[in-house]
This record gives sequence, C-alpha cells and structure tokens, in this order.
Amino acid sequence: MVRSNDWLYRIGWVLVRGFARLMWRLEVVGAERVPLEGGLIVASNHLSVLDPPLIGCACPRELRYMAKAELFEHRLFARFIRRLGAFPVERGTADVSAIRTALQWLGEGRAVLIFIEGTRGTGKYLLPPTPGATLLARQSGAPVVPTAIVGTERAWPKGARLPRRAHVKVAFGEPLDYRKLFGERTDRAAREAFTELIMERIEALTYEVGHPIPRTPRAVTPVGSLSDPAPPRTT
Repeated sequence: MVRSNDWLYRIGWVLVRGFARLMWRLEVVGAERVPLEGGLIVASNHLSVLDPPLIGCACPRELRYMAKAELFEHRLFARFIRRLGAFPVERGTADVSAIRTALQWLGEGRAVLIFIEGTRGTGKYLLPPTPGATLLARQSGAPVVPTAIVGTERAWPKGARLPRRAHVKVAFGEPLDYRKLFGERTDRAAREAFTELIMERIEALTYEVGHPIPRTPRAVTPVGSLSDPAPPRTT
C-alpha cells in the first residue's frame, strides 16, 4: 500500500493498480529500493500517457508529477490532476516556476516524478536526457531513483485513440546521491557525468526486466568521470 495521508490518492492508487494488473499485467520490480522518507526524485524514461499513473501506482511513495503544461488547459481536468499531485512544466524551456515548485516539494520531504527524456519515446531507443533531474538533485540534495517503464508504448501507443492489452513492467533502481558523488561541484563535467549515470541505470533496468531499450548513439562524448579528481571549474 502507498504511504500517503491523502485519502483520494490512496483510493486512486488502489483502483489504478488493480486495473493495471488486470488490463496490463503490471509487474513491479525493486519497490523495496525506494526510500520511504525524505525528498526524492523519481527519474524515469517516457513512452506513453499511461506512464504517470502506472509509475504512480507502482511506487510505494505518494508522488508529485511534473506534467506538460498542455494538460492544464482544460479547467476541470487541470483541477483533477492538480488534486492528485501534478504541476505544469513548459517543455523545451527553462521553466523557473516548475523548478521552484519541484524544489518546494522536495524541501518538504516529498517525492517528485520527472521524465528525464522530456518527451515520449517509441520504445526502440532511450532519448537523450534533459538536465532537469540533475539540476533538482544538485540544488535540493535529494537522491534520485532511476526508474524504467516498459510496455506502455504498446499498451497505449502515441496517436492511438484507446488503450490496448499489453504487459507493462516498472522497475526502480538503487538511489543515486549527487552530493555523495560530487560534493559541491557544479561544473559541467560533474553535471553531465551524473546525468549519464542516471541514464545508464535506466538502460540497465530495462535489461533487468527483459525488455531492453538501448541508448541512442551519443552525440557528445561525456566529459569527466565519477572518479575524476579534477577540481571544479567555473562555467
């Protein structure tokens, strides 16, 4: 059962999880890896509109969801998803308001879900990551749980009018702590290395659940490494 003081969230969690098990044979791997207390960033790949509710009902923590701003254009639907923890983000921009909201939730000890690719993929490859998860981890000190979801690209493909039967799996990885790895470093090498590590763990989780989604060829060779002893540089 999810840890939540919100009765509506608890009821929704049970109903969605039950339906997901019947409709999509939902499997959850690694839920015990998710810290149950304190600020937490759940960083996942993204394949379908089903991903937020299915990751939500797989996670033992109540989540706050960073969702695309277009979903908030319809007043009644916006009220509903806000009630369940969603908040808007303008995709493709440095949305300061969304970052502040996420940092506020993390500071209050909440768990925030972010789709690190920034948009939906096809399930053939993982898309290049956005820097949002690393930014939040660096500024808040909250650990990041790499998360993989597979099968939703078949359960409700992009452009499809209705969902379909499929086998969906959600896998949670071991938490990653930016400050334990890089201390107070804010340089580009540290930021890129941490983002790369999150993506590597997500990719490994897709293999762990038997539905591999490999990385796309890297456009830029990562600078630095986890063991890089070089001092921070100003950027």
